[in-house]
Amino acid sequence: MTNNNFRVALATKNGAYFLTPDEERRNWKLSEPFLKDENINKVVEDRAGNLFAASLAEGVFKSTDGGKTWKSSSKGLHVRKVWEVAPDPHHEGTVYAGTQYGHLFKSTDSGNTWDEVVSLHKAPDRLNWGIDWGFRTAGLALHTIKFDPKNPEIIYLVPAGKGTYRSDDGGETWKSLKGGTSKACNIPPEKMISSAPEGASVEERIKRHLSELHPDTHKIVVSPKDGRLYQQNHCGVYFSDSHGDQWTDVSVDSSLRFGLPLDAVETKSTNVFVIPIPESANPCADHNACIMGQVSVYGTSNWGKSWTKHSEGLPGNAHTTILRDCLTHDEEKDPGLYFGTTTGEVYFSGNLGESWKSIGAGLGRIQGLNVVVS
Repeated sequence: MTNNNFRVALATKNGAYFLTPDEERRNWKLSEPFLKDENINKVVEDRAGNLFAASLAEGVFKSTDGGKTWKSSSKGLHVRKVWEVAPDPHHEGTVYAGTQYGHLFKSTDSGNTWDEVVSLHKAPDRLNWGIDWGFRTAGLALHTIKFDPKNPEIIYLVPAGKGTYRSDDGGETWKSLKGGTSKACNIPPEKMISSAPEGASVEERIKRHLSELHPDTHKIVVSPKDGRLYQQNHCGVYFSDSHGDQWTDVSVDSSLRFGLPLDAVETKSTNVFVIPIPESANPCADHNACIMGQVSVYGTSNWGKSWTKHSEGLPGNAHTTILRDCLTHDEEKDPGLYFGTTTGEVYFSGNLGESWKSIGAGLGRIQGLNVVVS
């Protein structure tokens, strides 16, 4: 039995919704849409119960009454295409926002006003990020912000295509974390994507792929127990027990390397889940990374030494994508897992992925899932 004190917030291209469970998480009630017609990337909650919605056109929206009413909360955001909103778990009232063009903003008054974290402009290789390289993708978006569970000074950032960065001093300085991710990629050279011109040598294709695309971190998670890290990047799943200084390849297998979302659930052990895109089921690779056929979730409870495939209850004839922010969990005694698709379905597992059931459909392109309690 659950405490029934949470909701799953679904962010879509046309507004957002709440899914509320009954006590057994068997039946779910879908709310009316809020922030209707806004392009919402995610909805999150801070320690005080304030809700924040990241908009891909109008900055940040804030609700102080559990989502009943919303107001613009974007003063100081000179870039209004927001991919990430992340309340700081160590400092009440502090919230970060990541935007298009690789900008980072910080608010110390619960999102009422924002200031740019200009120290990021001096991060390693920052001047080579460019302006915006997006083509059918997120482009140069700062899409992920995470925090160390014990050290309030450690912050992690992921700008699309540029790997993972860490600050050890609360955002004053930054370090690039590519150790172990940029020297080799266990995929055939003919499948490597790069800017190499037609007719370029295999060596040139590999070199450009490793420098341009392989370090493209799609998502990271930080273990709430001990601060260990996982990342899903363009070439696989990687693990770090050194705060990201060095990464080890722990991918599911050679044909299941590419994926977008990633999540970690703490029980007696740390359970990590990914939804990779099989090479053989990716005929739409030229225009997007999608699954055609069986949708499967893979989980590990031993830091990637072995993985278990979970597909019971999931569609076997899908044509969809699960985006980077569309896999999450609740904090119940028996944690529930959730993921949403670009074709508008939401799936739930109450047994750490062993079996799944649909709890929502027809919701349009789902761009983010988060659990909120207010």
